[in-house]
Amino acid sequence: MNSTLDRAAVFGGGGVVGIAWSAGIVYGLEKTGARISNADVLVGTSAGSVIATQIACGAKAFDMFMQQRHPTPDSGEQFRPYSQEEADAANCKLMEKVNGDLVAARKRIGAFARRSETPTVEARRAIIASRLSSTEWPDRTLRLIAVDTDSGVPRVFDSASGCALIDAVAASCAVPGVWPPVPIEDAYYMDGGIASMTNAWVAEASSRVLVLAPLGYSDSNPVSGHLRAEVAAIEARGASARVIVPDTASLLAFGNNVLDPARRGPAAEAGYEQGTALAKDIATWWSE
Repeated sequence: MNSTLDRAAVFGGGGVVGIAWSAGIVYGLEKTGARISNADVLVGTSAGSVIATQIACGAKAFDMFMQQRHPTPDSGEQFRPYSQEEADAANCKLMEKVNGDLVAARKRIGAFARRSETPTVEARRAIIASRLSSTEWPDRTLRLIAVDTDSGVPRVFDSASGCALIDAVAASCAVPGVWPPVPIEDAYYMDGGIASMTNAWVAEASSRVLVLAPLGYSDSNPVSGHLRAEVAAIEARGASARVIVPDTASLLAFGNNVLDPARRGPAAEAGYEQGTALAKDIATWWSE
């Protein structure tokens, strides 16, 4: 193993509610001794790209938590109708239509994303910018995942990719049909969760991998629910993985729409309580 890539923190998708819950988890863990902000590798998908980027840019766990627990009155976050259950069901039907071909399924989702009416890219960039403490790539190993709308192939963006950090985050967060695909170079990119809700495979060089999965294992989503397989692959090469999924209290705090900004406060609090309860066990494993 490359010792410089020893520990990886992977943050999965889950909308604005997932951002809030993950911020609460991180604060709960760090306040009681599990300093996951010192990870050698930070991986972010969709909502997780915001958390990973904030940490990589030096944001403090307490500040991240408070931003979600007590959002500013002029917050640019917008309510958007969304149902993960409906999205999962649609993906099941889609996979039947394409005979289980994941690339074909992602291409169809990409085509849908390109033809959907959404806010402008500029409006979306402004919302993303309001979430970040810096718009410059940090001097840390940060990897953000988005999916090419035409090829259906995921791309890992980092400081060497040649694109603006804000565009990489916006692309990773571009939920098809909700937010616009983001033009980068000669392609358009959509939400990294179309490849995997977590993309834990990106942490393949690390010996310890901690995954925060706001949407759980997503077993009912055949397009994006690959976390169990990703963890199995990590462990098969002799590495160790831990996965944190929402507990019962957190799920109740989420409500049924992860794109509802009004659920951020309750989700952040629930994440904090859950992170605090898990901290001792995670801290021992993380520091081994």
